[in-house]
Amino acid sequence: MASTEPELPTSQEASTENTSTSSYRGKSDPAWAHCKQVIAENGRTILLCLFCMKQIKGGGISRFKAHLAGIKGQVEKCKKVPADIQHQIQKSIDEIKNKKRRIEEEYEDNNPCDEVNETPHTSTSQKGKGRIGSFFMPRTTSGAQPTLKSVLQTKEMIEKCDLAISKWMIDASVPFNAVNSAYYQPMIDAICSMNPGYKAPNFYRVRGHLLNKWIEDVKILVNDYRSIWKKTGCTLMADGWTDRNRRTLINFLVYCPKGTVFLKSVDASHASKTADLLFRLFKEVVLYVGAENIVHIVTDNAANYVAAGRLLEKEFPNLF
Repeated sequence: MASTEPELPTSQEASTENTSTSSYRGKSDPAWAHCKQVIAENGRTILLCLFCMKQIKGGGISRFKAHLAGIKGQVEKCKKVPADIQHQIQKSIDEIKNKKRRIEEEYEDNNPCDEVNETPHTSTSQKGKGRIGSFFMPRTTSGAQPTLKSVLQTKEMIEKCDLAISKWMIDASVPFNAVNSAYYQPMIDAICSMNPGYKAPNFYRVRGHLLNKWIEDVKILVNDYRSIWKKTGCTLMADGWTDRNRRTLINFLVYCPKGTVFLKSVDASHASKTADLLFRLFKEVVLYVGAENIVHIVTDNAANYVAAGRLLEKEFPNLF
């Protein structure tokens, strides 16, 4: 009965083993540090796991890495490998997959068949018009030869991705018209540019650092509008309204040819909206925008707003 344990190698075989193992261990793949190459009785080379002593017959280092990483369907998972080693091997497998993907994409982007300008058997008068596209269908027209990317992105995969996005929107009660946002597709593009395993920002990061970062970006954007205000002048607009909680709010906006900018919203529920109060609120905003930049002010036609407008005209003669 044949033994399941490998035979001890002879001196000649041991020499061969040491040399071969040394050459393998000299490779950069981290998995070689966790296995031993042994010559079996039938002359075949097997890899012996140093953690669980399992013999990996065939498949080389790739199959051994699947053993350490616990990838199902290839080989039995190692039950004694430390968690940090398993994570390291899994990371190595992912890096190799990403490298292969980048090579395939670069090949598609730099396909020399797209750069040949002249076709064989073309007369001198037709040079510059004939292209190799007469033999190979260009990839940018209807019925074109499909690229590797388009082959991989099957209808089923697109449907699965679309469904995942829609499930999140419905579960989080995100309005459907949010997909019309100018930032929707750039968000998807940014996610696609990340490697597999990217973890989205959590609740605390969104409400903390990222919110503050976005506020700073908006401030920079508003400051960019100031140059337009100085060049063409602008219109200050005030919009008073009452929300569901019966709070009286006044929104202040500035319009110029480049676009409209929201400045701030003031809660005026605590005080009577007298002409004097409105005058002080408007004056503060006028000084922030720059009285020399404002051509006119637009408000509603209530008596208190009209009176506040007259006080502003006395304070700033250039306003209308």
